[in-house]
Amino acid sequence: MNELLIARIQSKITQLGEVKRSLEQQIERLRDENTSMHLINKELQHQVDELNQKLSDNLTTGSKTDERDEQFRGATRHRINELVKEIDECITLLNK
Repeated sequence: MNELLIARIQSKITQLGEVKRSLEQQIERLRDENTSMHLINKELQHQVDELNQKLSDNLTTGSKTDERDEQFRGATRHRINELVKEIDECITLLNK
């Protein structure tokens, strides 16, 4: 009877060890993923800053408001909005 109980306990300990190792691997993978997301987020934020600066420069230079300038502004705003959405998605992933 005692031997059966000891065998069950040993089996449970072995199972717990396997679960622990699996969770440690998952933690390491998630840490790596988190680091990657931070790097992506940083790069996207840098791109947003650059585009904002370009947009600001274009707005302050008093350039002609011909069709090409309007298209550039529209495209720039669109790209900025896309990058902001990507940053928000990265932040959401990081917060999970």
